[in-house]
Amino acid sequence: MRNVIVFTILVAALGYAWWSTNNTTVADKTSSVQATDFTLPTLSGSDMSLSDTRGKVTILNFWASWCGPCQQEMPHFQQIVDTYNDVSVVAVNVTTKDTKADAKAFVADYGLTFPILLDETGDVSTMYGAFSIPLTVILTKDGHIAHEIMGPLDTTQLTALIKPLQ
Repeated sequence: MRNVIVFTILVAALGYAWWSTNNTTVADKTSSVQATDFTLPTLSGSDMSLSDTRGKVTILNFWASWCGPCQQEMPHFQQIVDTYNDVSVVAVNVTTKDTKADAKAFVADYGLTFPILLDETGDVSTMYGAFSIPLTVILTKDGHIAHEIMGPLDTTQLTALIKPLQ
């Protein structure tokens, strides 16, 4: 009987793990919701504000180096940066759950060229509700929230979300 209970719990846990890594949820927002501005240090040592991206459609992504779905989607963000000059990608590393060294190694391994911001206190991640990652927030050119997406994205999905905003 004990083995059956352990087996059932194991199957349920594995099922939930598979579901949570293969489930992407898109929430459309009204364009009247202005994204809250913030300033964070970048991996390169300077400071960057979200408002620095105004005038471009912005993909704001919350991630960590150990996150499997984050690892899956990062090459797709780089492809968007390489393809669209009028789209900004800003990746906020949830540094409270990661390390700066691991984030640097991740960026080097994936050849990422877009800004990587370090949320060392977790305040910005909390403000945007990034309690589970990856979380992606897509902003209009004037900084309004168009979409919030929980889970990994690929280039096709990203393109479909940003094209109407360009």
